[in-house]
Amino acid sequence: MSLPTLMQKGLSALLNVVKVTEPSAISQAITSLSQHFTLSAYEIAGAYQKSYTSALNAIIAGLDKPSVFNSKVSKEFAKQVVPKYLQPFAVKYAILDHFALQQFCTDTITKCQTLIPFNKQVFKGEETKLTEPELAALITDTDSLSITALVLEELRPLEIPSLCDEKFVAFLRYNDLLGTAILFFLHEQLRQESRVESTLAELQRKGLWQDVYEIKDSLSQLMAHLDLSPQIKARDELTYHNNESLKRIGEATTQLKKLPRNHPQYSQLALSCGSVLSSTGALPEAEKCFLQAMENNADRALALFNLFQVKVRRNEFEPALATLQEAISIAPQQYALHDIDKYPIKRILGAGGMGCVFLCSHKLQKKPVVVKCFWENHKGSAEEVFKEAFTMSEIAGEYVPAPLDYGYVDPVKQERAFFVTEHITGAMDGETWLEQKGKLNAEVALQVGLQMAKGLKVAHAAGVLHLDLKPANILLKQIDSGIIVKIIDFGLSQVATPLQQKICNPQIKTQLSQFGQAVFGTLDYAAPEQQGFEHLGQPSAKSDVFGFGATLYRLLTQDSPRKLNPRRLADAPELFELLCDCVEEEPTRRLSIEEIINQLERLDKRVQPIEEKEEKNEWEDELEKLLETTREKYKKQDASYLSLLYQEEGTVKEDIPVVCPYCDSLFAATEEGGLECPKCHWDFEIDDDGDVISANEE
Repeated sequence: MSLPTLMQKGLSALLNVVKVTEPSAISQAITSLSQHFTLSAYEIAGAYQKSYTSALNAIIAGLDKPSVFNSKVSKEFAKQVVPKYLQPFAVKYAILDHFALQQFCTDTITKCQTLIPFNKQVFKGEETKLTEPELAALITDTDSLSITALVLEELRPLEIPSLCDEKFVAFLRYNDLLGTAILFFLHEQLRQESRVESTLAELQRKGLWQDVYEIKDSLSQLMAHLDLSPQIKARDELTYHNNESLKRIGEATTQLKKLPRNHPQYSQLALSCGSVLSSTGALPEAEKCFLQAMENNADRALALFNLFQVKVRRNEFEPALATLQEAISIAPQQYALHDIDKYPIKRILGAGGMGCVFLCSHKLQKKPVVVKCFWENHKGSAEEVFKEAFTMSEIAGEYVPAPLDYGYVDPVKQERAFFVTEHITGAMDGETWLEQKGKLNAEVALQVGLQMAKGLKVAHAAGVLHLDLKPANILLKQIDSGIIVKIIDFGLSQVATPLQQKICNPQIKTQLSQFGQAVFGTLDYAAPEQQGFEHLGQPSAKSDVFGFGATLYRLLTQDSPRKLNPRRLADAPELFELLCDCVEEEPTRRLSIEEIINQLERLDKRVQPIEEKEEKNEWEDELEKLLETTREKYKKQDASYLSLLYQEEGTVKEDIPVVCPYCDSLFAATEEGGLECPKCHWDFEIDDDGDVISANEE
C-alpha cells in the first residue's frame, strides 16, 4: 500500500462518512472519492509535513505565549495546550511546584524545536494516486490507533536525543496531544484544497458526510450571540431563547448525532452542543452530550465540570460533588471553586443565585466550616471586595456566624472567590425547616422575627446591608428554651451579583430547571428598588425591611410572599398588618427596624401560645378543668389564709403567692387589681369571692 498507516488514519478522521457499514453507501462514497479526491500520496505527505510543523509550533506557543506572527488557527489550538494538556499532566505527574513546572515548559519547548526538522523523514509518499482499496480503507477504518503513537514510532529509529526524555514523551502522548494537533492543522489545510472541498461537498450532498466545520460555525455563532461558552455557567440557564435560536439548536443537535463519535472534533462539538442545550433547560439532553465528551480524555475534565453544573441544577448534590471532585483531580487549578487543600469538601449544603455552599473540614483545626463559593464576583482586591462581609465579624456570635477566611482560587486574575464561616451544628436554613418541620406558629415566629430584626439593627448600625434576605439565608436551631436564629451571607451581595438580578424577561421562567425556578423565586424577597425600579431610589436599609417582611411571612405560612393573604394569618391580625407595613412598594412607607422591634416585643407579650389557637378544640376542656381545680383550691382556703391575700380595701398585698390557673406556676402578686403570670403572660383578675379568674375567659 502506497499510503502509510499513519497518513491513512488522519484522512480517515477527515473523510469519515455517516453510513460506513452499508455496502451501497460505501460504493457511493468510493465513486465520489475516485472522481474528486485525486490527491497523490506525495501531496498528502506534503500536507502532513506542514501540519506536523504547525502542530509543534502551536504546542510551543501554548507553553510560552502566542507570537504576533502566529496565525489565527495556530493561536486557536495554542490556547488549549495549558488547560487541556499541561495542567492535568502536571497533576498526574506531580509537577506541582511553580518553578518546576516553569522549567518543564522551558525544556519541552526546546525539545519540540528539535523535532521540527524531521518532518520530511516521518511523512513520505509516492507520486501515485490512491487505489480503490486505499480509498475504501479511508471510509471504513474503525481502529482507534493513536496518531501520536504512530508518529513517535516513525521518529524512534532516528535516535533523536529529545525522545530519550520519558517525561517529554509522556507529555506528547498525554491525551494524544501531538496527534490531535497534527490532525487539527491537517484538516484546516486540506479544506483549502479544491479537490478535497469538492469531494466533501459531493459526500455531503449524498448524505454520506457531515461537515464538522458547518456545525462548529453554527454553534460558535449561536453561542457568541447568546453569551455562552463550552464551559457552562449557572447564569446560562437564564438565557432567553426565541423560536429562531431554539430552531438552530435543534438543527445543530441533529447534525451532531450524524457525526461519527470517533471524529477528532466530536467531543468539542458535544461540549458546545451540551452548553446550548443546558441554557434551554433541556438538562437530560445536555447530560448525554457531556457524557459523550467525557470519552475524549482531553475534554474529560471540562465535561465533568459541566455535569456538576447540570446535577446542581437538579439538586442532585451527592453525584454533583462526585463529578466536581473528579474534574478537580484532573485540573485543580481550573475547576476548584475554593482552596480545597486547606478546606477539603465533605458535602454540598446547597446552591443558589450567588454560588454553591460546601460543608468542609478545616485541615489544620480539624473542625467543620462552611465555604461559600461564588459563580461570579466583582473585581478588586480581596480586602475591598470582602470588606462588608468582614465588618460583620464585629457582631459575629449573637446573630451572625463568625467569618473565618476569604480569598480567590486565582488571586492574580481575581477569579473564583470564596468565603469561609463557622458551621452552626444542628442548624438548618429556613427553607429546609419548612420542608422538614413545617411552618412556624405565631409564638415561635415572634422569637425568630425579633432576632432577625435585632440582627439587622446591629448590622445597619455598622453600615452593612444584607440585600439578599430570604428563608435560605436564615439559620434556625431548636434548643430547650426555643429557637436561636443566625443570619448568613451578610455583606456578600457586594461580593457576587446574584443570578436573580440578571432575570429581566419573565418568559424564561417556563424554561427553568428546579434550580432556576428556585433562583427566580428569590425575587419574591427582593424589594422593588432592587429589581430595577429606579424611581424608588437605591437599595437601602428599607430594602432589608422588605426582605424581612417577605421572609417572616413565608416562614409563618409556607406560601410565596409575592402577595400577602390575610386569611393565612387570620389568628394573628396584628402580626399580618406589621408584615404588610414591611413590604410596602414605596420604601418611605415601610417600617423602620426600630419600629419592627418595638411592635414585635409588644406582640410577644400579648400573643397566646399557638397550641391554644391551632388546637383549641383538643385542650379547652382540659383547661376548663384546670381552672375549676384552681378555683376549688382557693375556695377551700380558710379565712386566715384569705386574710393574708387581701386587704380591707380589696387590693393585693405585695409578695403574696398566687397560682397561675393556666400553667400552674406559683408567683408573687405585685400589681393592684389585675395580675399577669410572668411565665406564660396569662392575665387574671380576682373577684369578690377570692376566685382567680382569667381575663381571657368569655
